[in-house]
Amino acid sequence: MDQVEALDRYVTSTLGDSLPAWPGGWPGEIEAALIDAVFSIQARYGGPQTGVRGVVKRWRDHQARPLDDLEVLAQVDPAEFIRIVDNSSQASGRPKAAIVVDAARALTDVGVRHARQFRSTPDQKAAYLSVKGCGPVTWSYLGMLLGSPDIKADTWILRFVEKAVGHRVASQEARQLLTAVAAKRDVNATELDHAVWDYARRNLAS
Repeated sequence: MDQVEALDRYVTSTLGDSLPAWPGGWPGEIEAALIDAVFSIQARYGGPQTGVRGVVKRWRDHQARPLDDLEVLAQVDPAEFIRIVDNSSQASGRPKAAIVVDAARALTDVGVRHARQFRSTPDQKAAYLSVKGCGPVTWSYLGMLLGSPDIKADTWILRFVEKAVGHRVASQEARQLLTAVAAKRDVNATELDHAVWDYARRNLAS
């Protein structure tokens, strides 16, 4: 049995034939998507007032407008951003707020200011990855939150795939395998990602 078949069978045995609904991202709101992608690193999502969604909500409440202008994020002081969103969590030894601001600056430098300008092109990806704290997993997730089907191969996805195939896998391999399973099942890759992530988070914690 090849790895795609093994993973497909494991999906059926754990999730069944129907997938829970993807709660949706932030189509048309690149600020919200960027904040979500960065603050999701090793974080709990929580309700509308807590976790990552709470961070997005507090920024939205402060701005009182659609969150689709990276130029605004690029100009905010990271310390002020921390105060506004009431979250000083860190990733890669840096405040996530600073990572968001730097990523907004990097993306605006290559012409990405609004969601409609996001194309996941090599230059856009390179600009994002040039920021300390930004990696390929959250780059995939940024695109997903803006509406591009993909797999965010984080810790929970890796655990699920490794359980299915019986050995360690790298993030890119896990992404490719789950993408193949999504195509095999003719389902949206993002919806499969969400279902797998939610199952793994609840059942595969070490």
